[in-house]
Amino acid sequence: MIRSRFSALIRWAPSLFFWTMVFAPSVHGVELGEGLQAHGFISQGMSLTSDNNFGGNSDSGPAWDLREAGANLSWRPTPDWLISGQALARWAGETDNGDLRLDYGFVDRTLLADGETQVGVRLGKLKNPLGFYNTTRDVAHTRPGIIMPQSIYMDRGRNFWLVASGLSLYGNREHANNAVSWQISAFEPEVDDSDLNYLMLGRDFGGEFHGRSSWLGQIMYEREGGLWRAGLSLGDLAIKYRPGVVDPFNAGHTDLSTWVLSLEHNSENWSVTAEYGQTEVRSREYGIPIVERDNTTEAWYVQATRRFPGDWQVFLRYDVFYFDKSDHSGEDFASIAGANPWIRYAKDWTLGVRKDIDRWTLSAEWHQIDGTAWLSPADTPYNQQSQEWDMLLLQAAWRF
Repeated sequence: MIRSRFSALIRWAPSLFFWTMVFAPSVHGVELGEGLQAHGFISQGMSLTSDNNFGGNSDSGPAWDLREAGANLSWRPTPDWLISGQALARWAGETDNGDLRLDYGFVDRTLLADGETQVGVRLGKLKNPLGFYNTTRDVAHTRPGIIMPQSIYMDRGRNFWLVASGLSLYGNREHANNAVSWQISAFEPEVDDSDLNYLMLGRDFGGEFHGRSSWLGQIMYEREGGLWRAGLSLGDLAIKYRPGVVDPFNAGHTDLSTWVLSLEHNSENWSVTAEYGQTEVRSREYGIPIVERDNTTEAWYVQATRRFPGDWQVFLRYDVFYFDKSDHSGEDFASIAGANPWIRYAKDWTLGVRKDIDRWTLSAEWHQIDGTAWLSPADTPYNQQSQEWDMLLLQAAWRF
């Protein structure tokens, strides 16, 4: 069966390659006026799985529902002021259908800039400071693979972790070969995410979440121009639930205390990156005992990337996620909920290759996965998810 699916992929590949080469101009952003710039990006992906669905109907053959298109404007009327925003449309199986939305939009005011130190404040819809990649993950060229390490940057609940409306104070200081940057944000979490009910409650009965007062902070250290990078992100996010018309859940609330430790070493040809994080989940007043069980998620990955002449890269990643660090196997949860234990964890070996051609990036990845914790039940219902599965991803991405 898998051989026939790869045969279908081979029939599609020449067409994809042809159009990629035809529309590969050399464009480097657009200057619209003094202090005004426009940038954009577009990507098209393909997914093919041995079992389960990811990014469309990938278990039945090549799926082409992994797609992104975005454009951003930034205007700096004076050296101390910046206005920036980005519109984004994203397709990803059943969880994202391409609706155009404001990805971020803010006003930035520099309060202090003396050469070595800068301090500023931002107001608006902001990227959340979490780990190395959360603030840049929307652009394919900046990701450490076609998909992010799902342990730390899970696409289930992507909007919830990615952006929020609020206020952020930030700063950085450079001295000799050292640089320190920091950011602290106060906001209400973004809850416009079709998969959030499944992620928090296990089911979707038509109720709605609403954000409550939350905060995230981050401090990053860089030495010798990026030879070493290290960071700590931490915060508390809070949401409340409004039940649907016919809903077994009461009006409850959930608090999430999270932290991520990040470390990276870079040399001329190698990068080794590792991140580890935990999130303590406390849910109350829902009226369903299994939902109100406190648990702490555990997430980590290690990735080694080798760069070759000609703008080629190859990487190997091992990525692990557990919904409950005290129940790695998922057996305790399964015995209570009557569900398959592998929906509570995911262990993913990934081998990837990337080629940069001017403003284009062509990528391919092979995933070998045990568990389905980061799969959306909107794409593959819980009772149809297979424990062990393989996935091939291809992507062409362009930016200006």
